[in-house]
Amino acid sequence: STLVELSRRLQTYLQKLKTLPSSPLNILRNEIQAKCEEAGFLEPGFFELTVPTGGGKTIASIIWAIRHALIFNKKRVIIAIPFTSIIVQTAAKLREIFGEENVVEHHSAMNECVASERSLLACENWDAPIIVTTNVQLFESMFSNRPSACRKLHSIVNSVVILDEVQTLPLSFLQPIVDAMSSYVKLFGTSFLFCTASQPILDGERKGCGELPFKGIDRTKIRSIVSEDMRLHHRLRRVRINIDENPQSYESLAKILKKHKRVLCIVSSRKHALELYNELSRDTGTTTIHLSRSMCSVHILERIKEIKRAISDTDQEIRVVSTQLIEAGVDIDFPVVYRQLAGLDSILQAAGRCNREGKENEGQTIVFSFKDDRQSSFLRLAVDTMKDMMALYPDADWLSPDIMRKYYEKLYYRTSCFDINGVGRLLGNPKSCQFEEACNKFHLIDEVGSNIIVNFENSEELIRQLVDKGPSRKLSRQLGRFSVTVSNKVFNEFSKAGLIEEPYPGFYFVPLKDQYDNNVGLKSKNEFEEQTFII
Repeated sequence: STLVELSRRLQTYLQKLKTLPSSPLNILRNEIQAKCEEAGFLEPGFFELTVPTGGGKTIASIIWAIRHALIFNKKRVIIAIPFTSIIVQTAAKLREIFGEENVVEHHSAMNECVASERSLLACENWDAPIIVTTNVQLFESMFSNRPSACRKLHSIVNSVVILDEVQTLPLSFLQPIVDAMSSYVKLFGTSFLFCTASQPILDGERKGCGELPFKGIDRTKIRSIVSEDMRLHHRLRRVRINIDENPQSYESLAKILKKHKRVLCIVSSRKHALELYNELSRDTGTTTIHLSRSMCSVHILERIKEIKRAISDTDQEIRVVSTQLIEAGVDIDFPVVYRQLAGLDSILQAAGRCNREGKENEGQTIVFSFKDDRQSSFLRLAVDTMKDMMALYPDADWLSPDIMRKYYEKLYYRTSCFDINGVGRLLGNPKSCQFEEACNKFHLIDEVGSNIIVNFENSEELIRQLVDKGPSRKLSRQLGRFSVTVSNKVFNEFSKAGLIEEPYPGFYFVPLKDQYDNNVGLKSKNEFEEQTFII
C-alpha cells in the first residue's frame, strides 16, 4: 500500500478511538496526538517524544511517523524496540490498523553463525512499508559486512525510524550508535524519533569516568514534539513510588504479594521469575501467571491476553511474576506493582503498569531487593547509580524530570567507555576505514547465545514445512515466534543430552513436548539477566 493509503487507515482507526468515553486521560492523549500531527510537517532530522507511561506514546509516535513520511516522501517506517518477545504484540496492533500485508515483524529463528548466506537472504528482507524489529537488528545491520544484513541498509535510507524505549541503548556502544544515526540523517535522508517515558541524555558532551567523553548530538538539532509547558509528568501522575530497603527472600516476598488481590511483580532475571513463581503457585486458589523469555513469543502473547481478561473481571484475583519484558509496550493496569531494584528508568517503566488508566486515587509501586542479588555488570551499574541517588536524595520525587536528568548524569559519569571496542577509531579515517574489523567489534550483546524452536502449538507442523520446502521469509518469521534464546552453555547441555535436532542448517528444534512447560516455558537452568539480552 502507498503511504496515502496507510494514512487513510490510520485516520479510520483514530476515528474509532474518538468514540471512547471522554476522560481527562483520553483528552490528554488526544492533545499529544495533535502535537505529533503538527510535528510531522517539520523538516527531517532528529526528534524526541518524551511522554510518561500511559500517555499513549506508541500510537502518537505512529501518527507523527506516517504524517512525516507522507509529507517528505519517505519510503517506510521502521520501529525498533528492545525486546523480541514484544514484537509480536506491537506488530499485531499495527496489523490491526494498517493490514496484514503492510507490516513485517523481524524474528530471528535461525542461528546466523551456521546458516548459509542463501538461507539468510531467503529469510529476511525488510520489504514492507512498516517494519517492526529490535535495536540489535537495526544497529548491527548498520555496521555489518554480511550481504544479508547489508540488504537492509537500503531500507533504512530515506525512511522514518522510531526508537521505542531509547533509554535501553547500551552505554558502552552509545558513541558509535549516535555517530551512525547522525550519518544517516546527514547523508541518507533518514529521520529518527527518540521515543520514551524517561528521555536519556543523547545531546552535548558528557564526561564519563574514562578518558573519552560521550559526544552527543547537537541539542539544537533535536526537536521536541511535546514541550515541557504541557506538564505531562504532573498531569499523568497516578502513582506513588516507595522504596523498601529490607532485602527479601523468595519466601518472604511471596507472602507479601499474597496479601494483594491483584499484583504485578517485575524482577530482573529469568531465575528470579521462576523461583518466585514457584513460591506463589503453591497457592492454588488464585490465578498466578509467569512471564519471561524462557517462553516463546506466541506463548507470551497468549499469557498477556489472559492477564487482560482477568483484569477486566473485577472479581478475579490475579498475581503476575514477570521479567522486565512486560515494561516495554505492554498495556496492562494493576493497582499495585512491585519492582526489583534496577535503574530509575526501569522503575518508572514498572510504575507505568500501575494505575495506568487512573482508576485508583493513587497506585502503589514498591521497589524491593533480594538477599541473593547477583547481577550482570550492566545492571549492576544502573543499580549502583540508583543507590547513589537514594543516598543523595532520600526524599526524592522519583517521577520528576529533574531527578531523571540527575540520574542519567550520574549514570554517564559512572560509565568507563562509550565505545568499548573502539569502533569509531576503526571507521574514523575515510581513507583507511577498517570495515571488517568494525563489523566484528560491533556486537551489542556479549554472548549472543542460540535460538532454539520449541514444540508448542503448531510449531512441529512448521518444522515439517521447513524440511519439505526449505526456508522462506514467511516461514522463518512464523518459526521465529516459537523460538527461545538460550546461552551457549545451555545449548551445549541440550545437545549432549540429545534434546536438539537440526532439521535444516541454522535451525534448531527441541521436539520433546515435555521440555516445554505450559506455565514457565523452556525447562533449563538458563540464568541470563534480562537487561543484558535484548535481541
